[in-house]
Amino acid sequence: MYITDLPHWQRQKMVVIERLHSDLARFTDPIFHLVLFAAIIYLPCFALVMVGGAVPVGALAALLAISTVALVIASPAYALAVGIETYFQRRLRQLSAASRT
Repeated sequence: MYITDLPHWQRQKMVVIERLHSDLARFTDPIFHLVLFAAIIYLPCFALVMVGGAVPVGALAALLAISTVALVIASPAYALAVGIETYFQRRLRQLSAASRT
Protein backbone atom coordinates (compact mmCIF):
# COMPACT_ATOMS: atom_id res chain seq x y z
CA MET A 1 0.00 0.00 0.00
CA TYR A 2 1.25 3.43 -0.92
CA ILE A 3 0.82 6.55 1.17
CA THR A 4 -1.02 8.21 -1.74
CA ASP A 5 -3.74 5.55 -1.54
CA LEU A 6 -4.77 6.49 1.99
CA PRO A 7 -8.14 8.28 2.42
CA HIS A 8 -6.50 11.09 4.38
CA TRP A 9 -4.18 11.79 1.48
CA GLN A 10 -7.12 11.92 -0.92
CA ARG A 11 -8.97 14.36 1.35
CA GLN A 12 -5.90 16.57 1.56
CA LYS A 13 -5.63 16.61 -2.24
CA MET A 14 -9.30 17.57 -2.45
CA VAL A 15 -8.79 20.43 0.04
CA VAL A 16 -5.82 21.73 -1.97
CA ILE A 17 -7.75 21.54 -5.25
CA GLU A 18 -10.75 23.33 -3.69
CA ARG A 19 -8.47 26.05 -2.35
CA LEU A 20 -6.79 26.53 -5.74
CA HIS A 21 -10.20 26.64 -7.38
CA SER A 22 -11.44 29.32 -5.01
CA ASP A 23 -8.24 31.35 -5.45
CA LEU A 24 -8.46 31.20 -9.25
CA ALA A 25 -12.18 31.95 -9.15
CA ARG A 26 -11.26 35.48 -8.07
CA PHE A 27 -9.85 35.93 -11.59
CA THR A 28 -12.27 33.82 -13.63
CA ASP A 29 -15.53 35.14 -12.16
CA PRO A 30 -15.00 38.73 -13.39
CA ILE A 31 -14.29 37.38 -16.88
CA PHE A 32 -17.56 35.43 -16.83
CA HIS A 33 -19.43 38.51 -15.64
CA LEU A 34 -17.82 40.73 -18.28
CA VAL A 35 -18.74 38.36 -21.11
CA LEU A 36 -22.26 37.95 -19.74
CA PHE A 37 -22.71 41.73 -19.49
CA ALA A 38 -21.38 42.28 -23.02
CA ALA A 39 -23.64 39.51 -24.36
CA ILE A 40 -26.67 41.00 -22.59
CA ILE A 41 -25.97 44.31 -24.32
CA TYR A 42 -25.04 42.76 -27.68
CA LEU A 43 -28.05 40.51 -28.28
CA PRO A 44 -30.89 43.05 -27.87
CA CYS A 45 -28.93 45.73 -29.73
CA PHE A 46 -28.28 43.35 -32.60
CA ALA A 47 -31.95 42.38 -32.76
CA LEU A 48 -33.10 46.01 -32.67
CA VAL A 49 -30.58 47.09 -35.34
CA MET A 50 -31.74 44.26 -37.59
CA VAL A 51 -35.40 45.21 -37.07
CA GLY A 52 -34.57 48.90 -37.49
CA GLY A 53 -37.72 50.89 -38.17
CA ALA A 54 -38.93 52.81 -35.11
CA VAL A 55 -35.70 52.64 -33.15
CA PRO A 56 -32.90 55.23 -33.65
CA VAL A 57 -30.06 53.16 -35.03
CA GLY A 58 -27.16 55.50 -34.16
CA ALA A 59 -27.00 54.83 -30.42
CA LEU A 60 -27.79 51.15 -30.87
CA ALA A 61 -25.05 50.79 -33.45
CA ALA A 62 -22.58 52.37 -31.05
CA LEU A 63 -23.63 50.03 -28.24
CA LEU A 64 -23.48 47.12 -30.66
CA ALA A 65 -19.96 48.08 -31.72
CA ILE A 66 -18.71 48.51 -28.15
CA SER A 67 -20.19 45.22 -26.98
CA THR A 68 -18.82 43.43 -30.04
CA VAL A 69 -15.32 44.73 -29.33
CA ALA A 70 -15.66 43.70 -25.68
CA LEU A 71 -16.75 40.19 -26.69
CA VAL A 72 -13.94 39.81 -29.22
CA ILE A 73 -11.28 41.04 -26.80
CA ALA A 74 -12.61 38.93 -23.91
CA SER A 75 -13.11 35.71 -25.90
CA PRO A 76 -9.56 34.29 -25.38
CA ALA A 77 -9.75 35.03 -21.65
CA TYR A 78 -13.23 33.50 -21.59
CA ALA A 79 -12.00 30.33 -23.29
CA LEU A 80 -9.15 30.06 -20.77
CA ALA A 81 -11.52 30.64 -17.83
CA VAL A 82 -13.90 27.97 -19.12
CA GLY A 83 -10.98 25.56 -19.46
CA ILE A 84 -9.82 26.28 -15.91
CA GLU A 85 -13.31 25.85 -14.47
CA THR A 86 -13.84 22.62 -16.41
CA TYR A 87 -10.53 21.23 -15.20
CA PHE A 88 -11.28 21.98 -11.55
CA GLN A 89 -14.84 20.63 -11.75
CA ARG A 90 -13.61 17.41 -13.34
CA ARG A 91 -10.75 17.07 -10.86
CA LEU A 92 -13.02 17.65 -7.84
CA ARG A 93 -15.52 15.14 -9.19
CA GLN A 94 -12.75 12.54 -9.57
CA LEU A 95 -11.39 13.16 -6.09
CA SER A 96 -14.82 13.04 -4.45
CA ALA A 97 -15.58 9.74 -6.23
CA ALA A 98 -12.20 8.34 -5.12
CA SER A 99 -12.76 9.38 -1.51
CA ARG A 100 -16.13 7.63 -1.39
CA THR A 101 -14.73 4.27 -2.40
